[in-house]
This record gives sequence, C-alpha cells and structure tokens, in this order.
Amino acid sequence: MNPLFYLAENNLLRRRRRRRQRRMEWINEIYMKREEFGEFHHLMDDLKENPTKFFEYFRMSLETFKYILEHVKSDLTKYNNFRRVISPEERLTVTLRYLATGSSFRSIGFSFRMANNTVAGIVHEICRAIWENLGEIHMKFPSNEEALQITDNFWKRWKFPNCIGCIDGKHIRIKAPANSGSMFYNYNHFFSIVLQGIAGPDFRFIAIEVGAYGKESDGGIFSNSRLSKRLENGSLNAASERQLPGTNVFLPHVLIADEAYPLKTYLMCPYPERSLGPEEEYYNRRLSLARQVVECAFGIMTSKWRLLTKSMEIHLQKADIIIQCICLLHNIVIDRKGYTFEH
Repeated sequence: MNPLFYLAENNLLRRRRRRRQRRMEWINEIYMKREEFGEFHHLMDDLKENPTKFFEYFRMSLETFKYILEHVKSDLTKYNNFRRVISPEERLTVTLRYLATGSSFRSIGFSFRMANNTVAGIVHEICRAIWENLGEIHMKFPSNEEALQITDNFWKRWKFPNCIGCIDGKHIRIKAPANSGSMFYNYNHFFSIVLQGIAGPDFRFIAIEVGAYGKESDGGIFSNSRLSKRLENGSLNAASERQLPGTNVFLPHVLIADEAYPLKTYLMCPYPERSLGPEEEYYNRRLSLARQVVECAFGIMTSKWRLLTKSMEIHLQKADIIIQCICLLHNIVIDRKGYTFEH
C-alpha cells in the first residue's frame, strides 16, 4: 500500500473520531433524551385534543398557533447531517412558553431538554421571524383612508370625536446594562426601556416604538420619535379637519394622551386639575374614558404574556425584537378571534 495513501486514510479516520467525540461533548446526556422526556413530545398531542388547555398553555387557540406556524415555517426549517434538528413546531412552542411564562432560559431548557443557549437562540430567531413575516399583515401603519374608519369606530364605541388613536408609554423591566449609568433608571426606581404604543378602539396596537431610555419622559420620547415626524407630515389625517358629529364645527383629527404629553393640534391632553370648571371636568371625563383603551391594551397584553411582568435578562437589541413580537402577537390573537368588552 502506498505510504502516503495509508497516512491520509489514518488522518481522515482520526478527524472523524475527533468530530464524533466533539458531537458527544456538545450533547449532554439529558438533552439526548429530548424526544423521550421533553415537554413538547409529552404534551403537544394531548393539548391538541383539549382546546381549553391548549389555550391556557399557549395563550392562543390551536388555529392561531397553526396560522403563525404556517407563516414562519419556511424560515425555521433546519438541516444537519450530524444531529437531529428541532422542528419549527417545537421551536415555536418553546418561544411561546417563554413569552407566556417569563421563565428563565435555563428553566425552559430543563423542561424541553435543551441547552439554555439553544433556547435563547430559538426565542430570538422565532420572534424575528414572526415580526418579519406577519408585521405588515397585523400591524401595518394605517393609510389616511383606514384612519377614517378608526375615527368612526372611536366615536361609535367610546363617544370621542375625531380620535385617531390613544398613545401612552409602558416601562419594560430589564437587567441593568453594563456601563449604562442612570440612562435606563426610571422614576419608579428600576431599570427599563420604554414601549410607546398607539391603540385603536378595539385594543389593537396601530403603531409601536421600542427602545427609549427608561429615564426619559413620555413627552420627550414622543417628540423624538419617528411617529411624531410622521404626524407632523400629515399621517393618520393629522393635518386635516373633520366635522364634529351633529354640528357644523370642523376640528382636526387627534391622538389623545395623558398630561405627560405635549399639547399639539393633533394631540389632545386633559385640562390641569388646578383650574377645572364644569365643562373642563366633563371634557376630562370623556377623554379619560376613551384613553383607557391604550391602558387596557397594555393590561391585556401583560396579563397574557407574563414575560412583561419580569425583568428581561437579555441584550437590549434582542429585548427590542421580543417586545415587538409580543405586541404583534397581541394583535394577531385579536385579529383571529376578536374581542369582547368583558375581556
């Protein structure tokens, strides 16, 4: 036998042996039993047979789960010659459980028999895929014609005329970023980034912006936001006027907000409490009744996706996409199943 051929063959065998050993090191014995003892493989078939328990587990119906899976499946299908890959359905299940429970990556990993860094990668990948594939369907910024329908619905349901949405901010807890100083430390005495959202009359989010420093005020965040610039340029009919119902008076279309926001032609706030007459009190009550829509939207979303009640211990950029995905899931559930005032 040619010595060079013999040497090359031995080198090839040694490389294969080393790769095999590394594969065994990659996979802990606990994780090798994922298909035998993992939560997904034990529960999923039974949950599909019980719609009530499926909804409790996933915070959505089986039909909505399948709808989301169908839209992201092509981006999540993996191929590997060395290890059995995790299916798109299991990846989506892991992500929804993380968002619904707020458990740590390590806890989710033990339940599903996966490494915690694998869970972290799956969550970020799935959230990005949901946002990129479904964002334009369920959170597309309304055209001026669509904004008119929003205005009509606000009047029918909440008796506030010319309203194109309610705006407010929500502080999302985060672990203090390294070398961040006090930028993320808010007046409630915890570290946070701010989710600013506009809600429509049906508790859906019309638009959101995520990532502002926790120490910033709602008014300052709004003034520096892309949304403010779009409204200044006339989006959502902000530059046009409309006749008030039952009168000959024409007034602008407006967002409504609390006293933390600046007063503008397209942004209405309540009168200060220090000088209220009967008419001002009545106006404040009407504005408060309509403005509760955005507070209810935040409340519904937080009660469903419990991650928002806990401190997110992940990189800021990954936190942004996860929060965007949660807001989008909130819209998807409402679009697919509707809502009632009892909810």
